Amino acid sequence: MYIIAHRGSSSDAPENTIAAFDLAVQQGADYLELDVQFTMDQQVVVIHDDTVDRTTDGSGPVMGYTLDELKKLDAGSWFHQRYANERVPTLQEILERYSQRVGILIELKHPKRQIGIEKAVSNIINRFSYSRHIMVQSFNDTALQRIKAYYPALQTAFIIKPSVGKLMKRKLAVYSTFADCLNMKKTMMNRFWIDRIHSSGMGVFIWTIKDQKTANRIKKYPIEGVVTDHPLFFKRRND
Repeated sequence: MYIIAHRGSSSDAPENTIAAFDLAVQQGADYLELDVQFTMDQQVVVIHDDTVDRTTDGSGPVMGYTLDELKKLDAGSWFHQRYANERVPTLQEILERYSQRVGILIELKHPKRQIGIEKAVSNIINRFSYSRHIMVQSFNDTALQRIKAYYPALQTAFIIKPSVGKLMKRKLAVYSTFADCLNMKKTMMNRFWIDRIHSSGMGVFIWTIKDQKTANRIKKYPIEGVVTDHPLFFKRRND
């Protein structure tokens, strides 16, 4: 089971920063999960929210900044003053730093509002074809279909919410045409759904684990990966 660090080790460092990703690697994560969006000048940067307000000292929409302007923002002090030098990284920087060391799970944020993000991300990933594991995930099925069209060999994960309803076999058959894995919310998880997804040819990820009790329960299930803010919850005994 892959340990997937949610926005890095985001319980102990500011999310989606080099500090959080470095710590996740140190803690034994198999994958770094991160979010990407466009800047005003169409550069792909790693940040979760539509705006910079929550995780930097700036304000306004991410797409209201050029990359140079965004790079001047403090992306760490909101978490703790010792992270004052953290900056919003680009996807290119993350892949250069980590793609030969650990897997990368890239989430496309709001692709309907960011026209062309699928192609831009595919082009960047294509420069790192030697990497161990790179995957792209999204709540948006059309975005994943576009990714597969641009880069058929790229692994993809479709994030599903409880509102998706019953995972009927015919629905799973459709998902399997553009997704290699389903990423389910932890409240959806049960052995029946896991087995049904596996029988459709897809893997299972679970999101997002924030407490040790749930982590201990998750370990009992035959899933491919778990997304967590706390990689150490899943520390292997022989590590």
